Amino acid sequence: MFHDGARRRSVALLTTGVLALPAVAACGASEEGNVPAARQDIEPAGRDLVADGSTLAWAIDAVPGTLNAYQADADGATNRVAGAVLPALFTLDDRGRPQANPDYLESAEVVEREPRQVVVYRLNQKAVWSDGREVGAPDFAAQWRALRGKDPAYWTARNAGYDRIAKVERGKDDLEVQVTFDKPYAEWRSLFSPLYPKDVMGTPDSFNDSARGTLKNTAGPFSLKKVDRKTGDITLDRNPRWWGDQPKLDRLVFRAVAPEDRTKALTAGRVDLAPLTPREAERISLAGRDKGARGPLAHGPGAGRTPADALMSWAVAHGTEQEAAAAEQVAREQTREAVATYASEQKSLGAYEVRKALEPAFTQLALNGADGPLADERVRRAVARALDREELAETVLKPLGLPAEPVGSHLALSGQEAYEDASGALGQQDSAEARALLAEAGWKP
Repeated sequence: MFHDGARRRSVALLTTGVLALPAVAACGASEEGNVPAARQDIEPAGRDLVADGSTLAWAIDAVPGTLNAYQADADGATNRVAGAVLPALFTLDDRGRPQANPDYLESAEVVEREPRQVVVYRLNQKAVWSDGREVGAPDFAAQWRALRGKDPAYWTARNAGYDRIAKVERGKDDLEVQVTFDKPYAEWRSLFSPLYPKDVMGTPDSFNDSARGTLKNTAGPFSLKKVDRKTGDITLDRNPRWWGDQPKLDRLVFRAVAPEDRTKALTAGRVDLAPLTPREAERISLAGRDKGARGPLAHGPGAGRTPADALMSWAVAHGTEQEAAAAEQVAREQTREAVATYASEQKSLGAYEVRKALEPAFTQLALNGADGPLADERVRRAVARALDREELAETVLKPLGLPAEPVGSHLALSGQEAYEDASGALGQQDSAEARALLAEAGWKP
């Protein structure tokens, strides 16, 4: 990415935590609305300030086992690829509010609530798949049938929301899709994103196998060029059929780099953007602060040695005990090499910036009350009362320097206008109450 004619490198630190993750974009909320859990740490740049061209290499953990985001072995890399090459009907603005994506939607709204909830999507007539076919109702219908959970031949990992849909049908013309729900579903904006073409979702065989290693038919600003499992690269190029604003990048490469190897990959220029561990992020932040400094670094190999330690090492290395002296000389040489290597790496890492933000997601413990012991509401309440959500949040997020606040709603996150903490309905952590509920349900220690 280029900015004002000079290349700027940046490193993303994305963190996830248990029961306490407000949206990234929620950090920009005003004082009048809900206060976000963490300050936003990004550097917005207007589109006109970003030059055209170049390739961005983005570190991922591994080449995903599937490119179908609705299968059990889908992971974060799957979602990153899907987000670049497939339709997303809604995106989040800088305050975490879902907004209809004009590249795919002219409008989307609930037009009826009684006797059943009905949502009508009005599609952008320019939206087409890479084979030239319009994005339309057949794609919506195929995805609903695949994900509604009624056909076990589809190897789906989730069906939330789709299982509440009664029917998906064409509206008054080819650009209108009407979705009717059996039961109200407040999170309807989360459905059909990503949207796969009907040739992927249409049959169990195509759903299960056709999108695991490739995506032949796409409809995003980028298209999938190559998945190379040997090199660990997933290469995306600009979509020549794309109808929206052209991507600033010519090419986007997702590159498999293990978390422990990312500092070296950044130093070598193998990647431009990388999620980091807190330790790596601190090291890169130090590199930025050390730019222009003279003298030895106050951190890294050998930085903790005192003058007394150095004197003792010199004495041993030049002593009469030949075996000890030889070993100490080797150790001193190894330390010198490590210090030089570390200093060189820090000089390279000084070109990067660290940005910290929370992912637009949360982690929850979901209890299946359909059958088994958890079918008893008292048992579910006992589990909820036994958990100390505050302690879990502190354990996960405090070491990262992030606010250790459990999220109080799954409909909106801290900083979003609709956020309201409803967690008090279950009560605070209370082991005695949990034991009493279990005893009432017939469970004994």
